[in-house]
Amino acid sequence: MIQIKKSFAEAGACHHGGKIRATASCLKMDQEDLLDFSANINPLGHPPLVDLIRREMKSVGHYPDNDYTDFRRACAKFVGVDPKNIVPGNGSSELMRLFAEALVEEGDKVVITTPTFGEYETQSRLFGAKIVHVPRGVRAQKDPKDFLTDSVLKGAKAVFICNPNNPTGSLLPRHKIVNLARRCERAETFLFVDEAFIELSDPEQTVAEMAPEMEHLFVIRSLTKSFGVPGIRLGFGIAGDYLADVMNKTRLPWSISSLASAAGAHLLAQNDHLVKSRKVIKEELRWLAGELRRLGLDPVKSSVNFILVGVAPTGLPSSELVERMESERVLVRDCRSFGLGEDYVRVAVRNREENRKFVEALERVLK
Repeated sequence: MIQIKKSFAEAGACHHGGKIRATASCLKMDQEDLLDFSANINPLGHPPLVDLIRREMKSVGHYPDNDYTDFRRACAKFVGVDPKNIVPGNGSSELMRLFAEALVEEGDKVVITTPTFGEYETQSRLFGAKIVHVPRGVRAQKDPKDFLTDSVLKGAKAVFICNPNNPTGSLLPRHKIVNLARRCERAETFLFVDEAFIELSDPEQTVAEMAPEMEHLFVIRSLTKSFGVPGIRLGFGIAGDYLADVMNKTRLPWSISSLASAAGAHLLAQNDHLVKSRKVIKEELRWLAGELRRLGLDPVKSSVNFILVGVAPTGLPSSELVERMESERVLVRDCRSFGLGEDYVRVAVRNREENRKFVEALERVLK
């Protein structure tokens, strides 16, 4: 019998949306024939990158700069910290793995608020964590002090919180996360704050700039969502001097390609694109939520480019609704993997033309 670490042998796959290639292959059609509302990507897509990638192709015969100097400088400028406090990563998932690998030991208590992104639990379990789930609710805008109490924090190695939260779309104001971070610091509990969607919501609620001042705070950002580049795996973390130094010494070398790091440095300078994106998202979020209510569904109030939608009023379980929408060549995210049973789906907010096509397909399905 092959001997494999128990936590790895027993690991389950984490479910994600955005499986447009696999679905297109299964349905024997081109990707362009599908509308993907299962992945939460910037509805405006990405700024122009073709010329930059062509230029960078000249350097693909060489290893990337493993210090990622230019990319880290761009990240640091973007969030207002020093480059030494930046930890680059091949997407936010790699940063979750690195965080868990660096901190979690067999038997450590790790607290995860639910419902939320599944990779926090998947990555923590790989290193032997004992997971404590703490419900934060689907609709109520609770203060973290009400569900992440001092007794919950006591003895915990780490706490994961997503802001804005996936899949609910709720955004906690900055002062509440600041308060939580200070309580975690006193408890010597590491706080992992996932801000992957904050640039498409309200970036003023970020706590990234306070991470260098603290020993137990780690904040991550994802360029995938903000700049609409899911095919370029790219993200970064912000941490205090010691934690950032340890993570930069132990992260996988050359995990970010030279093309990706150059694209990242360029994208982070495109703030106008983000300003325009937030304006479009706000408008489309309002319109799409209204259409969902018109069709008898129950959208949860969201602050970002996706909506958690209650489907119970339709009489259809989420799995059947997802299947029917797929037959209309529209992908939506079944939320059973978030622990929400058959009562919810998650729908991306896209541009008006695509949103209209989605609503029309949904009308056909519900009839």
